[in-house]
Formats: sequence, structure tokens, C-alpha cells
Amino acid sequence: MRGLVIGRFQPLHKGHEAVIRAAVEDCVHVVVGVGSSNAKQNTQNPFTYEEREEMVHAVFGDTVDVVAVPDIHDPPNWVDHVLRITGPVDRVFGNDERTLSLFEDAGVPVRRTGLQARGEREGTNIRFQIAEGDRAWRSAVPGPVVALLVAWDAPRRLRGFEVAA
Repeated sequence: MRGLVIGRFQPLHKGHEAVIRAAVEDCVHVVVGVGSSNAKQNTQNPFTYEEREEMVHAVFGDTVDVVAVPDIHDPPNWVDHVLRITGPVDRVFGNDERTLSLFEDAGVPVRRTGLQARGEREGTNIRFQIAEGDRAWRSAVPGPVVALLVAWDAPRRLRGFEVAA
């Protein structure tokens, strides 16, 4: 079976990790689609596609394939756009209702893995904590990703976006 997990991963956190692990446990082949791969860097999208790809590989190594999924801002054609990039999949894994509904409407089976500790494992909150110097974000992010974010000086980057905004 071929599975797909799609997300922005800004940054990859333990909720994302759980979804990808569920896909890896159920599927022979897993593709991780990094959405908004063409988004301009800003407070909502502080990390480049290449950095997010590195985050996924830091946690999962070569057990998954990672592909860039640029935004097209066209929901009726989005699933076809994604599948042209990823190739056919047997199931999509995740928890984002809007995304999963689009795949279901297109006839692609989905598996909702269930949200875990949503309040602490939510990208907006994690980015805010990083920018504010609140070390609580470190418990919501897998260790290898923490190391990358520290190496990239993510707090300074996120504070820079706030000043520029």
C-alpha cells in the first residue's frame, strides 16, 4: 500500500510525527508532501521547503519520500495537482479536515489518525513560543528537529519576521 501525508510542517512537530508514523506502520511506501513549498518566507511560513524536507529526513531518514507541493489556490483542482506530484496513493493520512475532505470527495480513502495534545502540538503556538524564547516548544518537537531549529537560530529568524511585519 502507498500512503500520503501532506502538511506544511512549519515546523515538523510531534503531532506530525505521529501521523507519519501511522502511515509508515500501515504502508509499504510513504510519501510526505510538503505543502506551501513555494510560499514566501514569513511568520506563518518561516522555513523553506529544503529545511522542512531536512526536518522530515532528520526524523524518518530514508523510510519516506519527501516531495514539494506548491500552492495553487484552486481547491477543486488541488487533489489532482497533488497526485500529479506524488503519483497515485492508496490512502491519505492526517487530521486536517479540509484537506482530508478534498481527498475523500475525489474518491481517495483517508485515515484520520486523531489529534494528540493539540494545544501544545500546533504550529502557530510553537512558532510563537520559539519567537518569544519560551523553551516549552522543545517538548512539542522531535529531538532531531529541535537540534536543527537551534542550529538555524530559529528564534532570531522568527523575531526578525515580527519586526519586519
